[in-house]
Formats: sequence, structure tokens, C-alpha cells
Amino acid sequence: MPKFSLLVLTLLLAGINSTLLAQQEENPKRELFQTATFAFDSQDWENAERLLSTWITTNPRDIEGYWLRGQAFEHLGNLDRALADFSILLTIDSEYAEAYFARGRIRYQLKQYESAMKDFQDFLVTPPGQTTRIIYRQGAGDLGVSEVMTAQSGNPAQAYYHLGLCSFELGEYDFAVDYFDLALESEPENPDYYAEKGRSYLRVGDNMLAIESFEEALSINPGHLPAKQGLAQVKEGGDLLLLEQLDQVIADSMANSQTYKQRGFYRMNHGDSLGAIADFTAAIDLDEFDTESFYYRGKIYSGKKDWKKAENDFSAALELEEQNEGYLLARGQSRYLAGSLDGALADFTLLIAIEPSNPSGFYHRGITLQRMKRLSEACPDLLKASELGMEQAKVIWEKICKPKAQL
Repeated sequence: MPKFSLLVLTLLLAGINSTLLAQQEENPKRELFQTATFAFDSQDWENAERLLSTWITTNPRDIEGYWLRGQAFEHLGNLDRALADFSILLTIDSEYAEAYFARGRIRYQLKQYESAMKDFQDFLVTPPGQTTRIIYRQGAGDLGVSEVMTAQSGNPAQAYYHLGLCSFELGEYDFAVDYFDLALESEPENPDYYAEKGRSYLRVGDNMLAIESFEEALSINPGHLPAKQGLAQVKEGGDLLLLEQLDQVIADSMANSQTYKQRGFYRMNHGDSLGAIADFTAAIDLDEFDTESFYYRGKIYSGKKDWKKAENDFSAALELEEQNEGYLLARGQSRYLAGSLDGALADFTLLIAIEPSNPSGFYHRGITLQRMKRLSEACPDLLKASELGMEQAKVIWEKICKPKAQL
């Protein structure tokens, strides 16, 4: 064989041997990463972290290694190390959208709320990466895994939800409500969003809206514990810690109408009617357009059987919200108990016109007509209320109307 050909053959074989050697060296490395990934997918967080740490030692710019190890650290409760991994990842690749979400979640748990909000906002404006990237979803502030998702399945609802949580912790409750509404636009059947929205309404003193939100959460999931707790709290007017906070704000002369209304609501639900009236009056003086303060003060006057003052407050609320069903019902009841039957009849008739599926309107108009001795008109209303599911209406109809029907 010519020397030249032999030299070429020698060089070719050397190249092949070098390639095989490189592949042999690479295979164990890839096997290490695959083993680490298997441990991660199996939620074996300790082994996943150990194997990924070995992998990253020899592959210090591998973003997928940091992505997986960061989540492993999170589930092991090492939030600082998780934060470091996601930050390194984003230094290497600032377009890794999912890492912004993951880092924001870590910062939320570390109570770094403003920084967390920046991450969630960056997540929303950065194009998503691979749809197969896995995030193990966790409850806010809870290290227990609740659900597995791809990053895109949380976009944008989960980001808006976490922005709402951060706003709540920063005391920006109005912004929190807005973020929870944005989350609900993308995921309208999530009871968590309604529960947190209710909690935000409770903090600003919008108790009726808080109750609506908690009840909406419970209509989706009747066993939703945060919604149950929130509903119980709002109906009790809050807890002692909230009362202490409100007292301090008022003592520091920093109170607004919502502060007085919130304290009035607490006092009303804990038997301090005089203190509650004083607070609602102060709230009205500071904001004459807040209908809830008129409504709650009217409820207290009704309880004291001061029907005229009660009617005046309900009327003031209705001047601002003329089709509010709760206010109409309250004024109609107050008028009925005061003996102003024509006024009560007008209120209940309007209530029926606004919401014909509400049995309360038919029931109250029925008993008003009965008291006015207009039984032929009362019985159809009581029957309608019964058909709409009101048991009390059925009892009265059977007592005063059924015998007439049998004659």
C-alpha cells in the first residue's frame, strides 16, 4: 500500500476512535441527566437534586438542569437555593418565560412581594417556551404539591392569580380584586380565585360583594374550606385582630369611610349597636355615596324597631342603587312591620319585576296582600314562592289557601 494511502487510513481510524471515545464519554453524562430527570418525574426530590447537582458541576450552563433542580429545591423547602437556580437560569437565558413564573412563586413564598410581581408580569409578556416543561403547582405559601401542569396551562390565569395574592399582601386590595377578575376571565370555574377575591373585598369593607364571592366559590366547590372560612368570618364581622387593626387606624387619625364601615360591621355583628351606628354615621359623613353604610345602619334601626329611621336609610341607599334587591327587600320589610302596607306592596312588586325568580318577592308580597285582606291575590303569590322553593311559603299557602281551593 502506498505510504500516502496508509497515512490517510491511519488518520481516518484515529478520527473514528476519537469520535467513539467522545461518544463513550458523552453517553454516561447523558445517562446521568436522564436518571436525574427520571427521579424528578417520580417526585423523588432528594435524588433529583443530588443527581442534577452532579450534572450541573460539569455542565454549568445547562438551563434545563437549573430548571429542574430549582423545582427540586423548592419541594425540599430550600427556597433560597431554588431562587438562586432560577436566577442563574434567567441570567443565561432571559427569554425562559417559565422561569419567571417559577421564580415569582418562590419570591412570593419568601414574602418578596414586589419582586415577585415583577416576575409574574415578565412571565405574562415573555413568549412561552416548550409546552412540555413541567411545573409542579403548589398552593400559595404551601410546600405541598397540589397539581402537575405545563407552564402554559397556567398562562395567564395563574400569573394573574399570583399577582392578586401579592397585591393582597401589600395591602393593595382594590388591585388584588382586579387581578383575580383577570384570572377568572381565563379560568372562570376556579373557586380559589373567587375565595381570594372575597377575602380582598372583606378587607376593603365591601361585605356584600365578599359574601357573593365566597358563595360563588362554594357553588363551584361546596367543600372549599377557605371560602367556608371567609363566609363565616364576613358574617361575623371579622376577628379580634382585624378589630384591633381598625381601632389603631382610627386612633392614628388615618381612617377613611371604609375603616369606620368595617368596624361598624364588626360591632353590629357582636351586639354593639350604638357603637355600630356611630361608626356607620362616621362612614356616611366621609362618603355619602357608599350605600352599604346606609343599609347596615338601617338594619340596626330595624332591629331597634325604629322603623322611620330604618326606612330613611334604606331609601337613601336606594336613591343611589334603585334596583338593588337587598335594599328593596329590607325597605319593604321595614314598611310592612311599621304598618305601611301600600309602601311595602310597592317595594315587593318592584322586587318581583327586577328578579322574577326570587321567591322572597312573591312571598313578601303574598303576606302583605294577606294582611290587606286581599286573599285572592295573596294565594297565587304564595303558591309561586312555594314553587320557587321557599318552604315557608308552602306552609302558609297550605294553611290559608289550600282549604279555599278545595271548596
